[in-house]
Amino acid sequence: MKFPETQIEELKKVAPDLSFAEEGGLPYFLIKNLPMPEGCEPSVSDVLLCAAPRDGYESRLFFPKIIAGKAGLNWNGNLRVLDRNWVAFSWRTAGRKTLVEMLMVHLNGLRK
Repeated sequence: MKFPETQIEELKKVAPDLSFAEEGGLPYFLIKNLPMPEGCEPSVSDVLLCAAPRDGYESRLFFPKIIAGKAGLNWNGNLRVLDRNWVAFSWRTAGRKTLVEMLMVHLNGLRK
């Protein structure tokens, strides 16, 4: 899957330690050491953005472990991608979004 270079450059401004890979026909952006919203533990985490529909969601943001913060999130989405285990919480990102918008909408789910 091809993404506009302008969107990738915009994402790099927010997440400088960024790499791209495809696995199982899906595009993934691995972001290392991304600051989490205030009040989350850990305060920094690697994340894996699946920027395409999967599992009935428009996009998914995966974490290496459950992020403590906002109560009541439905953590599911266990999978193994890029030789690592990941989890995600149920969160919708309705409508077409840029890569940065996708990331920010998912991170908003962690805000208290």
